[in-house]
Amino acid sequence: MPALQGLIDGFLTAAEVATLLFVTPVAATERSRIEAAPTAPAIERMRDLHLLSSSFDVRLLGSLADVRVNQLYRNNGAETINLAGRLPAVDEHTDALRIHRSGRSVDLLQLDSGCGGDDDSDEDAELQASLAGHVRLAVDESIADVLQLAPGATAAIELIATHSLSRAGAVYRLALPDRAAVEPQALLVDQADVRFLVVVPPRATRGVARLTLRPDQAASETIELGALNDSSTVYVVPLANRAALRALATGAIELETRTTEGIVWSTLPPQLRTDSTHAAVTSK
Repeated sequence: MPALQGLIDGFLTAAEVATLLFVTPVAATERSRIEAAPTAPAIERMRDLHLLSSSFDVRLLGSLADVRVNQLYRNNGAETINLAGRLPAVDEHTDALRIHRSGRSVDLLQLDSGCGGDDDSDEDAELQASLAGHVRLAVDESIADVLQLAPGATAAIELIATHSLSRAGAVYRLALPDRAAVEPQALLVDQADVRFLVVVPPRATRGVARLTLRPDQAASETIELGALNDSSTVYVVPLANRAALRALATGAIELETRTTEGIVWSTLPPQLRTDSTHAAVTSK
């Protein structure tokens, strides 16, 4: 397990402990009763967590890609829901994992104990040791609070990661963060200095894939993607110019997969991102 993911898992475990420390005895008894019962109530509560909207953006930085996933949830149930079950996995490529709720934004990767310093004197070390428990508790309280979504409330989970592009014939491959839950789509990006298409295949798709681009009033193009063996892999297709991007936006983008059981065709809905729309999404 990567060190960063272990850090996040530790934060989430601490959040559960902190939540128990600050509930009333009656609430604690009720929680114990629920945890002793089958997990069906917890599953039912998670079903009440409704995904209102989801945005996915990619920006190219040379051989790197800046990936941003933002998902807005609302609790439609009658009980508070813990958002920990909806957090994507993080690793060494993750730059930020933020929770936006009630006008407050908390980055789970930037929580600072505040105990650090340049002075390594014995007195300073003793002070840090005496404060460590209190600071840890304060951080735990912060995590526990921001992850608890009350009935009727909304919260956004934002993930920012930087991944390398790998060349695969006429396209580039890009690995999405695990559990990012990006919907299948064809994302057309009009960046200031480059235009490109990002293809997100359906997560359950397997087999040998072929992409067909059918721009409006232009000849179609077929691109061999090869074997689809990893549900977290997406494909970046460079486009010649802005006219080619606009033609695809009003055309069709089709994905064909072949397995021993047959052939499956699907049409991916295109979405257009420009510098202005990207700025609007990432400023949330």
